Amino acid sequence: DKQTYGPENAVVSVDADAKTVTLASGQKIEYGALISTLPLDIMCRWVGREDWADRLSHSSSHIIGLGIRGAAPHGKKCWLYYPEDDCPFYRTTVFSHYAKKNCPDESARLPTLCKGDGSAPDSAAEAEGPYWSLMFEVSESQAWKAVNQESVTLGGTGGSWPKVVLDTMQGAINTQLITADAEIVSIYHRRLEHGYPTPSLARDGVLEEALPFLQSKGIWSRGRFGSYKYEVANQDHSLMLGVECADNIMFGTKELTLHYPDIVNKKKNTELTYLSKGQLKK
Repeated sequence: DKQTYGPENAVVSVDADAKTVTLASGQKIEYGALISTLPLDIMCRWVGREDWADRLSHSSSHIIGLGIRGAAPHGKKCWLYYPEDDCPFYRTTVFSHYAKKNCPDESARLPTLCKGDGSAPDSAAEAEGPYWSLMFEVSESQAWKAVNQESVTLGGTGGSWPKVVLDTMQGAINTQLITADAEIVSIYHRRLEHGYPTPSLARDGVLEEALPFLQSKGIWSRGRFGSYKYEVANQDHSLMLGVECADNIMFGTKELTLHYPDIVNKKKNTELTYLSKGQLKK
């Protein structure tokens, strides 16, 4: 009952001196200790430190998905990396391999939206599966790597999408992930402004000032973008950042993951071993 969701509950500002959070609805919430996963550059601007925010760097991510009729032709491959320049994406995941329910049932009848090259299909009639899917990740950087987001219209009923979607489809053909005549039954695109916190020469200097300053105001800025450390920004790291942050607030314990990435990334778990579901060996 203390969890709130929805656009009206989005945080739009933080008053660090008054220790209040303002939501989109206009509601103000007072706090004693605030754990924030908000991107640190945004938080710095909210507390009037644009100079810190301007010295932090990040890249954006475009997530593009294709649903395809047929059987996946790539064996047991899961993650594939592409350093070449014949495609806009740097990584592809054969998403359908992770769970059968990531795709519709084979008996589901779906129309073909377009072909793999974006042209109109030979037939738009509904047909059964099987189905498989690919997820592509395309990086974007204002300074180093622009992404074409002009709208283009695909053939058939493929609809209108940013040009990067069509470029990704062509890249998938170039890298032999799909064929030009592949039957595309679904398309997805989402742009994430904050995709990766980028390590830079200025970053550590900002963190040495910004994180203690915010903590002095009762704000623990933690997480992938909250603490802006790419080297401890995976899901497992982010979980431990939250656990150790809560322990620090409650008991004053050290935050090893935040302050000592080189140690935690080399450390193996020898303290706790799971014997079976619900049991721990100490």
